[in-house]
Amino acid sequence: MSFLKKTIKFGSGVILAQLITAASIPLLSRLYKPEEFSLFGMYFSIAAILMVFVTLKLENTLPKEKNIEDKIPIILNVGYLTFVPLCLFCGFILYIINDEFDSGDIYWSILIVFAAYTFNIFNILNILNIRENKISLSNKARVLRSVFSIVFQIIFIFLKGGLFIGETLGRFLGLVFLSRKKYYYLKLHESMDLIKNQINYIKYVMTASFLNTLGLNLYPIVIMKFYDPILVGKFFFVQKILSAPVTIIAQSISVVMLGDFRKIIQTDKKELIKKLNKITFLFFIASIFLFITIGFLLKYSESFIFGQSWIGIYIYVFILLPFLVGQIAFSPFSQMLVLVGGEKFQVVWDMFRLILVIFSVAYPLLLEIENSFICCLLIYSIANFLLYLIHYIFLIKKIKVYCHE
Repeated sequence: MSFLKKTIKFGSGVILAQLITAASIPLLSRLYKPEEFSLFGMYFSIAAILMVFVTLKLENTLPKEKNIEDKIPIILNVGYLTFVPLCLFCGFILYIINDEFDSGDIYWSILIVFAAYTFNIFNILNILNIRENKISLSNKARVLRSVFSIVFQIIFIFLKGGLFIGETLGRFLGLVFLSRKKYYYLKLHESMDLIKNQINYIKYVMTASFLNTLGLNLYPIVIMKFYDPILVGKFFFVQKILSAPVTIIAQSISVVMLGDFRKIIQTDKKELIKKLNKITFLFFIASIFLFITIGFLLKYSESFIFGQSWIGIYIYVFILLPFLVGQIAFSPFSQMLVLVGGEKFQVVWDMFRLILVIFSVAYPLLLEIENSFICCLLIYSIANFLLYLIHYIFLIKKIKVYCHE
């Protein structure tokens, strides 16, 4: 099956799962207040940051392996070694955010880390399924986890963090559907040997991945601390509707590419670049049209669809337009940069994005700008679009000079 066909087939499952989630939004918006969505966004972002450390990014070595299935149990065992340290680290993050630590944060620390593990392992197993053309299995798992997430979110409406609890349990059941018992056999000794043998790789790639993830997920955490929870909640609501599906679609395309890396990179580089440019251009045009249309539709129907609590959210669609377009057009192939020798540029890029995130949050506050949160979002959105574009241009240059070993 060709790369394009795999992308379309895999993407169809992603789109179906996201349509199910989208259909639930009008209901969830009436069950949960904006403050609850801000809490969901914060916990989800922390889990995304911790994902970097779950398996020390050793899953990035899988696409180069001839037999991925034999390596997966060893890599998953790395996660057993990191669980307790990550719980402690998560507790420290919650302490920094809340300026205190109570007994309830122990529960949240464990749940957030558990969420990070379910997210990460799901992506790892999808790399295997793409290689073995088990795309239907992955699609069924995605649809099931979307359905279960919604069911649990409705059940846990009366609990603090019910949105996040439901999302985590749904994703866990999706992972169970995707898993096989043999993936989880204890191989701690082999895992420790793998860590020792790959220690230089881990230090470099994990640092780059941490900076990358921090640049993407620090923003939701920081604005929760410094800005109005209701405004932040509306931002997270729009992000759940638009940005989260965009991210998942981009990651899905990336997973397809990673799963077939050995075969793709051996093809004619000019043809590969031509295909990447074609897909990027189509995504760029289609996403601009899509998000502008959504923005205008929300302007005249947001209260009818989501309820009175969400009036004014259409503004966030237009503010986040550059960010969303850049993400869906230029980021799907971003992980390929490390595989073609662009590690140093990746680190510099990630550090620069992190600086821009801090700047976008601090600048409006320091100058006491009116509507500082809107200004913060606008800076963040435009800066990310430019960074995504620069990243893609550099990727194409690296592919042109890449020599397959």
